Amino acid sequence: MQHTEQERHSWLKLIILFIYIFILGVITIFGDGGDVGMNLDNPNTVMLLKVLQAASVLLIFIFPAFMFAAFWTKPGIRYLGITTKSDFVTLALATIGMLIAMPLINWLSELNQHMKLPEVFSGIEIWMQQSEEKAALITDAFTKGTSIGVLIMNLFVIAFMAAISEELFFRGILQKVMVECFKNKHIGVWVSAIVFSAFHMQFYGFLPRMLMGVYLGYLFLWSGSLWPGILAHFINNGMAVFLVWLANREVISKDIDKVGMQQEELIYVIISSVLVAACLFIVFKLGKKRLQASALTSEQNE
Repeated sequence: MQHTEQERHSWLKLIILFIYIFILGVITIFGDGGDVGMNLDNPNTVMLLKVLQAASVLLIFIFPAFMFAAFWTKPGIRYLGITTKSDFVTLALATIGMLIAMPLINWLSELNQHMKLPEVFSGIEIWMQQSEEKAALITDAFTKGTSIGVLIMNLFVIAFMAAISEELFFRGILQKVMVECFKNKHIGVWVSAIVFSAFHMQFYGFLPRMLMGVYLGYLFLWSGSLWPGILAHFINNGMAVFLVWLANREVISKDIDKVGMQQEELIYVIISSVLVAACLFIVFKLGKKRLQASALTSEQNE
């Protein structure tokens, strides 16, 4: 489990983080149509977009996270949790939990798709739908293709880079600053998960993405290491990339991602939820055990 160190200027840090996220959101909204105006049927254009995607997360999330930790926290880079090793069991549980979450994620996605705002917010709803459609166009363009090269490139950009960058920023920085400010670890996990989901600007996937953020947040909180969350995040994105690639090659059905959406498949959703909760509970117990062992060692050394 994480040791919450006393940091200075935590509220100032949080305000600056939210201003930064707000500015990024505004830029995303006003630059929304740029990519879609390109010829997404041109492989060279799509490859350029993938390279730009990888470069952008490096500049937007990874670099600022390291700079923030290095120059504005007491532990420096250790603040991010990437220097803390994770045991094999925790990594395995993080992976298993994410894999068996698919029926639950699909069910939440289906529930989210039926979201309907009041008539007074019809303009916002239209914007949300348009934003979703544009995101779907980009995703479809990125995941086209059947070659091994396409698969490797997509695993790197969509799975690896996204996992590293988003975990560093939203869990390694934002969640920890939230905990410092509110003195409540659960508030830190849930609020950072909400911000994480909202930032993606894909509101018809808001609920499953938010709960995935909660899962990743508790992995970080209870393991004390960012690596279980990075691995789980990579598995989630990578599995989606791999399944689409297999579907493109007609190895599997394109409906594979609909498990749990049918009424008669609700039992899968319940089993999925119980097993994911069980994985998190074991991670919690392991973290507690490590904390007790560390405290005992410290007492013996005094």
